[in-house]
Amino acid sequence: YLSFLRASLDGKFIPTVMMAASHGESFSNGQRLLQQVVSEMHSLFHGMINITEESFLLDCRKSRSPEMKQLKRFLKQERKKFVESDVRYPRLCEPVANKLLPTLREQREDPFMETEELVQIIEKEECPGQDKEIIKKVIDFLDEAGEVVRVDNVVSVDPCSLSQYAIGPVMAPKDLKWHTEAPDGRMTREEAEKAIKQYLHDHKLRIRLNVDTVLKMLEDLGFCMKLEDGSYMFPAHLSPLKHLCEMWKKEEDKKVYVGRRHFCSSPFIFSPGTFCFFQRQACVEIDKLARMWRNVIIVAKGEVASTYAQCLVTMDKHLRAVDFVARGREGSESQCLSLLNDVTRVWEYIVAKHSPGTEYQTGYLSRKHITEHKEQIAFYSEEVVNDGKKNGPSALVRVVSGGEEVVDTLQDLLVLLPVQPESSKVVQAVLNCGQ
Repeated sequence: YLSFLRASLDGKFIPTVMMAASHGESFSNGQRLLQQVVSEMHSLFHGMINITEESFLLDCRKSRSPEMKQLKRFLKQERKKFVESDVRYPRLCEPVANKLLPTLREQREDPFMETEELVQIIEKEECPGQDKEIIKKVIDFLDEAGEVVRVDNVVSVDPCSLSQYAIGPVMAPKDLKWHTEAPDGRMTREEAEKAIKQYLHDHKLRIRLNVDTVLKMLEDLGFCMKLEDGSYMFPAHLSPLKHLCEMWKKEEDKKVYVGRRHFCSSPFIFSPGTFCFFQRQACVEIDKLARMWRNVIIVAKGEVASTYAQCLVTMDKHLRAVDFVARGREGSESQCLSLLNDVTRVWEYIVAKHSPGTEYQTGYLSRKHITEHKEQIAFYSEEVVNDGKKNGPSALVRVVSGGEEVVDTLQDLLVLLPVQPESSKVVQAVLNCGQ
């Protein structure tokens, strides 16, 4: 959870986290175990997350225990500090936040409305005669403050409504039969409407939602994309691929292979959901007919066989590494590199947007291993590559099975060399290009 929290923040804000442990009655040495966890988290996330010295070991069956009272007292103190340090709202924003929005939340059956509609309500109720552009800036401020949620030209006057009534029921519907029946992640408008109505009915909520507005917001947020047949594809609903080798087979005419890896080490991870956002964006920008499974996507580019290239992208189950492998026919080196660059550019954009706190490095995959479709693929770090370019052949000492040298994999020098070249010629060619 702390790794996810760190990945989701851009480093400008350092959150404060307090740790409380349940089942304290089950351990005679519970306090010591809790302190070990707190100490370990302190060392892992030092400078990234402020973990309080206070920690609480609780027997959650006893609401009036001394430990529970201490926890409540601590939370009240922290809330008081937060409220006192909070920034005051500008003059135009305060009556909207404190008076108008609570009224709208109570009276409206549909919490979502067009931005223009909210502008008109604010102008009529709180800011008569005020310029509409100023009122839009009021809405922008309230969006930043968390009083409303604005998605494109739709505003949710209740910030919790988007996750509670839209994202939750559609992304995790109560009846998941449609998911097993549609492993390609598709959901029709009718299925989305059924899931939302089911949730509202089960919770006895008197709320009316426009399903088209909800789906448009989810699409704008990157959770799904609308297909030509009118259905919606949700990458988060995709089924896993059991055997990658069946979809990424060796092909005799595919002679050119090139690959990279983006990887991070503990405590960093790529934020959960990042790959789903990437899949959608890759379909929008590169290949709308891309084949996708959970944590796997294959995109293609090129109209004719001579310029055709494919790129396989996979994420490991620990969310710490993503591999990019492009391949094509003999002579398609520039097409493979172009596609590889396009795909990694989209990935880097999505990571910066959805996982800004993740620190990762770039590695270069063994051409020998990806050409032979090995399950375990060796890779060379950027540090090793740069050291080889700077210090010459003596620095290129790391090898993998089969005698491949680091220089065999330096595809970023825009030279794709044979898979098993004569070592001395390879070193000299790479060094010449590096210069």
